Amino acid sequence: MKSVYIRGNASLYGEVTIQGSKNAALPIMAAALLVPGMCVLRNCPCITDVEYMCRILTSIGCRIERRGREIRIDAGALTDSRLPEKYVTRMRSSVMLMGPLLGRIGEVSLSHPGGCVIGDRPIDLHIKALSRMGAACRDEGDRLSAVSCGLRGTLVRLDYPSVGATENVIMAAVAADGVTCLENCAQEPEIGWLCDFLTACGASITKKGPGRLLICGQKKLHPCAYTIPADRIVAGTYLCACLAAGGEALLRGAPEGENEALEQTALRMGAGLKRSKDALWIKRTGTLLTPGRVETGSYPAFPTDLQSPLLVAMAQAEGESSMKETVFNGRFGVVEELNRMGAGIEVKKNTARVPGARRLKGKHVRAAELRGGAALVIAGLCADGETIVENRFYVDRGYEDICRDLRLLGACVQDG
Repeated sequence: MKSVYIRGNASLYGEVTIQGSKNAALPIMAAALLVPGMCVLRNCPCITDVEYMCRILTSIGCRIERRGREIRIDAGALTDSRLPEKYVTRMRSSVMLMGPLLGRIGEVSLSHPGGCVIGDRPIDLHIKALSRMGAACRDEGDRLSAVSCGLRGTLVRLDYPSVGATENVIMAAVAADGVTCLENCAQEPEIGWLCDFLTACGASITKKGPGRLLICGQKKLHPCAYTIPADRIVAGTYLCACLAAGGEALLRGAPEGENEALEQTALRMGAGLKRSKDALWIKRTGTLLTPGRVETGSYPAFPTDLQSPLLVAMAQAEGESSMKETVFNGRFGVVEELNRMGAGIEVKKNTARVPGARRLKGKHVRAAELRGGAALVIAGLCADGETIVENRFYVDRGYEDICRDLRLLGACVQDG
C-alpha cells in the first residue's frame, strides 16, 4: 500500500504548474460518446480516475489512444451499454455515462457508482431528470439500468443544483428530440467547459441566465480537438498548503476567477495574493489570522472539495474558526485523523469548530477519501517530526503527483 512520507515544520517556497482539471476531463470524456468519430483531448491529467474512465470507454467499444496528457477517443464503434463493475464501483463519476449512452444507443446498465466515502450522494436527481426526458430507469438492487426509445426535450428543473445531474441532463439533451430547458442547474466552471466542448462539436447550448440553460437537441455532432483547462481544486489545495505552512509560492496556470471564495478567505487570513496573466502568487510569512465562519455551498460559494485543506490552515490560525458543510454530510471524516495530530477540531452536526493556534505533531495517519487525503498531506507539512499518510491511492485519484508538486515548492516529501 503506497504512502506519502512528510518531514514537516518548514515553509514552502517555489513554483508549480497546475495540472488539467479532473472535474472537467471526466464529463468531457463521457460526452465524447455522443460523437461518432475521433475527439482529441489535450492537457488531460495523468490521474487514476482518468485511467479508469479510459478503461470503461474501451470496454464498451471505444478506441482510446493515449500519449502523455493527450487522449484520443473514437466512439464510432460504440457497441455495449453495460459498464464494467470493476471500474464503476471505484469511481463515482461513472454515473455521468448514463446521459450520453441513453442519447447514443438508448440504453445503459451499471453497478451503483463508487468513489470516495464522504456521505450521502444519492443519484435520485439523475434518475428523476432522465426519466422526465423519456428514459425508463430501474434499480435492480446491485445494478441500475435505463432504456429509452428516444429521449425528448422538455423542461427539467433540478431539486438541487447537482453538478453530476446537470452534466447528465446536458449530455442527454444534446441527443434528445426537441428543446430542453434546464433550470436550477449547477454553475461550476466545469459545467461551462462541458458546454464549450459540446458546442465545439456542433451542439446548440445557450445560457439563459444564472442556473438556466437552453439545449436544442439532435444537432449533428462532429469530432473536435479540445484543451482541458487547469484544475481549480488542485490550485486551491496548493494555496491552502502555503496558507497552512507559510512561505511564498507561484501557481502557474491557476485559473482566474474560479476560486474567488477561497481567495477572499485567504486575504482575510492575512495572505498576500497577486494575479499575473497566467499565474497566481501567494505569500504568507506573518501570523495566520482566523477567517471566522466559512460555509461550503454550490458555486460560487466556498467549494466543498477545499473544505478539508482549509481546515488544516484554520488549525494553524490565531483565533477560533468554524466551517459549516452544506453539501456532503460525511465530509468531516478526516477530522479524526487531524485530531490525532493535535488539531483539536470539534464537530457538531454539520459544523466544525476549529480552536486555532495548534501545534501539530507528525503521526501515522490514513486517508479515507481524495480531498481528506490531500488535507492530511498538508497537515504533515505543518507538523513537527515525520508524518506518514497511508492509502495514497485516494490522493492519486485527483492529483497527478502531489509529492512531485510539493517538492517543487521546497517540501520534504517522499513516495513510499
